[in-house]
Amino acid sequence: MLRRLPILLLLLATFAPAAWSEGPSVRAGHVWIRQAPPGVSVLAGYFSIENLTDKPLILTSVKSPDFGTVEMHESLSQGGTESMRQVGEVGIPALGSVEFKPGGYHVMLMQPKKNLFAGDLVSLTLAFSDGSELAILAPVRRDPPQR
Repeated sequence: MLRRLPILLLLLATFAPAAWSEGPSVRAGHVWIRQAPPGVSVLAGYFSIENLTDKPLILTSVKSPDFGTVEMHESLSQGGTESMRQVGEVGIPALGSVEFKPGGYHVMLMQPKKNLFAGDLVSLTLAFSDGSELAILAPVRRDPPQR
């Protein structure tokens, strides 16, 4: 065993710095899902994403095992008319952030697999252009959280 110890230490010294230098590329905050009125099968999800890297990232999709379909949308106001459109991706600037909030970007959560009420937690997975994913838990709330 003592003969192998220098080899193990050499291997650790070689590979450990790479592992230690790796870190999360994004951070999510202010995560919540608005509770839908009874009989409504579409919920809206909100969160902020902070890009911790010096390179732009793109949020390419959001998934949830708790819903049949999840889409990213953007609310628009044109000529006094409010509308929304589906977006395929959302750019996050280097060392910047993007907020998914009422009246802006948001996630449409459709075909819930069970009834959700205030206090329930929903699992969301955010996928990014660099191949990374971020799993988050979103509490269902009646009202937006206080900031």
